[in-house]
Amino acid sequence: MVLGVCALASCGGGGGGGSSAPAPPSGGGVGPTATSLSAATDTANNNALCSAIAPFYWEIGNDKGALASGSVGVDSTGSPVTTSTKVSIASASKWVYGTYIVQVRGSAAALTAQDIPFLNFTSGYTNMTTSLTSSDCPPPASGADTVNACLTQINPANGQPFSFQVPNTIGFFDYNSGHLENHASQLGGLGDTANSDLGTVVGQELGANIDFIYTEPLIAGGIYTSASVYAQILQGILSGALAMHDALDTGAVCTQPSAPGCNAVFSPIPEAWHYSIAHWIEDDPSTHGDGAFSSPGAFGFYPWIEASKAYYGLVSREAPPAGVSGEQQGYASVKCGRLIRHAWDTGAEQTGNIPN
Repeated sequence: MVLGVCALASCGGGGGGGSSAPAPPSGGGVGPTATSLSAATDTANNNALCSAIAPFYWEIGNDKGALASGSVGVDSTGSPVTTSTKVSIASASKWVYGTYIVQVRGSAAALTAQDIPFLNFTSGYTNMTTSLTSSDCPPPASGADTVNACLTQINPANGQPFSFQVPNTIGFFDYNSGHLENHASQLGGLGDTANSDLGTVVGQELGANIDFIYTEPLIAGGIYTSASVYAQILQGILSGALAMHDALDTGAVCTQPSAPGCNAVFSPIPEAWHYSIAHWIEDDPSTHGDGAFSSPGAFGFYPWIEASKAYYGLVSREAPPAGVSGEQQGYASVKCGRLIRHAWDTGAEQTGNIPN
């Protein structure tokens, strides 16, 4: 079932802006073409990788707003996922925090040498444990429920607090919530902000109508919000109203430990992507990576901005995690979402497992 798809003739054009990220795969430019709308819709409705993640809502738009959208499948109550459905976005929270910090600093160029290792996950603050089925930052027995309180939690594996810097991971990409939690405490000015106020403090820097909450003071994964709110952030990045526009691709590092010459410890993504300022760069040539910027979350929420910075997109869903660590449902959404993106870019329905 498809909801809310607008006609191309009334959608308007795309935004602009260059990028140093890889160009899209050969075989098509960046849409819309005369068939982009039908290609993206048919891909979302018919491709097996998309059917596998239903129910979900998808959207593609530019800096002015949504250009195409749809809802595939229904939940156990018979209800579709829509733009206003609120979900836990897990690691899509990372890109929100990165965007917040760049905005507070005033520009991408104003990010400091101290900021960047925290934001591209090479800081060595990798001692946070991760649970996808319970709180990573449970409320303290007494005192304020804050980032700083969360950092006093102890990792049972080594008896050290979440604020501990692990020496042998300094300078190496290691996907861990500790980077952003410690940045928020040490350099982000949010350490003592009550969890009930975190969403307001962060959101007010990102736009007039940005309204979300943190279910716990977990900077890297605690946001609960809707596709409509996240889309406004992506629109602000595309328009340049948010300084993250120029931070996309900044400080990028390799992430795949198995890749030759890559200084990396752990990545939940099984592809050789790069990682920038709290977001991924989807540039693995083996899967026809198009250089899109993204931040998939463990429960399936997947936002992106394509390499041209002309369009954003997202897949919104919330599903139980498959396994105990990493971005399993997020990666499942990636495999569908990038096909929708490529269908839009080229005007050709995607019937395979990777963009053609």
